Order: sequence, then structure tokens, then C-alpha cells
Amino acid sequence: MSLQGLVQSFPWFRYSRKLRSKILNPRNVGIFTAEDAKGRGMRLAVGFEGSIKDGNAVSFYWLVDPDDGIIVDSKFQVFGQSALIGAAEGACEVLVGKNYDQARRLSAEIIDREMRDKSDEPAFPWETSPHLNLVIGAIEEASEQCTDIPVAKTYEAPPTPQLGEVLEGGYPGWDELSTEQKSQVIEDVLDHEIRPYIALDGGGVDVVKFEEGRKLFITYQGACTSCMSSVGATLSYIQQTLRNRVHPEIIVIPEL
Repeated sequence: MSLQGLVQSFPWFRYSRKLRSKILNPRNVGIFTAEDAKGRGMRLAVGFEGSIKDGNAVSFYWLVDPDDGIIVDSKFQVFGQSALIGAAEGACEVLVGKNYDQARRLSAEIIDREMRDKSDEPAFPWETSPHLNLVIGAIEEASEQCTDIPVAKTYEAPPTPQLGEVLEGGYPGWDELSTEQKSQVIEDVLDHEIRPYIALDGGGVDVVKFEEGRKLFITYQGACTSCMSSVGATLSYIQQTLRNRVHPEIIVIPEL
């Protein structure tokens, strides 16, 4: 995108309500110093991306636990458009409590989903993708400063968002759909609302079969295969999301 495109302002009404609120009232603006990190026994990691000269720049300041790589606190500074403020604020909210390896898997899509009012309506105008990418670049730089810290092979719980809106009565016309159509609806929900978050842990989930209109058999991939939360927090999140978005009687059964 051209410099003119990167520094242009965006109509306020095209932001989600949640995003507008975060831009107006950011909670994570600021910095951490080396003294702050030392006083709390933490590693300071700083990531920067962009150019003040070009009109958009973002810095992240992390306090990282030197024992397990967990980001215990995150702050940011921004010079540029309001979209960059919202993206940085959203990223901080997702990152705290995750380790630097999970942070490296954060995507612009996940940041956008954290800021949505409705699951099917983007929070950011499409033109703001360069600003989201600046945030991802700064996160990558901060993560690179932590690669010498060992992280646990499995994590206690997956990085999942708050459960989204509930469709009253389930997916429209669910009972009239064929099994193949129902399976496609489930795959769409998995692709857009579940798999991106599980991927932060280096894990995945595949559908084995869907039976009796409500029993969904799944199998885990990657890190999820050895994670205790695959039969706890992760499983609960998958099932509740599908109940909210597809049908309230869906049962998710993992084949371990």
C-alpha cells in the first residue's frame, strides 16, 4: 500500500463499537523500562515496527517470565492512525498470559475477531490491514528476543477468546439441512471461530464424523494431542462455541 493509503483516516462508523471503545479508552498504553523488569524479576522484550517519518509506528513492551516464557504484562506506544491504536490494544489483551511462542502465531484475523461486535462482521475496515500487519511485525520482533527461554511442551489451557454471541434456536433451518450441509456449517464455524485460536498453541482439530444430527467426533492435531486441556478447557470451548453458533444439543466427542 502507498504511503498515502497508510496514513489516510478511516470513517469512524466503519469500526465496530467495541473497537471504537478500545481506541477511545485504551488500558495498555505505556512502556516498561529495564528497571521495571528487574524489579519484578522479568525479562524485558521490546518490539518495534513502522516509521514515525512515514506516519505509523508501533512499539510493544513485554514483561516476560524468564522461567517459562509467559508474557505477564504488555504495553504499547503508537504514533499514527486510530486503527493502529485499536490493533495494538487488542493484541495486548490477547497476549497477556500467553507465552512468546504462542504470540508468534498471533494473526491479524485473531486481533480483528477480538474486536468484533458480531462474529460475522469485521471490526476493522479492510484498508487497515497494513496497520494490523505493523502490529504483527512488532510482536514478531519482541518474540525473537525471548527464544532462549524454554517453554513448556504442553500448555495448561489453550488461548481461547470469550464465547461469542448465541444464535437463539441454533443455525437457521438446521433441522432441514442434509447431513452433508450440517457438516459444512460445522466446518465453517471451526474454520472461523475455533481453529485460529487453537493454532496459537500449535494445535489443530479435524472432524472425523457427524452422526445423529448432534454427535460430532473430532481428532486433535499437533500440540493438542498431548495437552491435558484437550479433554478439558479446549473441548469445553469447542463444544460450547458449536452449541452457541450451530445447535444447543451438539455433543463433541474427541477420539484420543
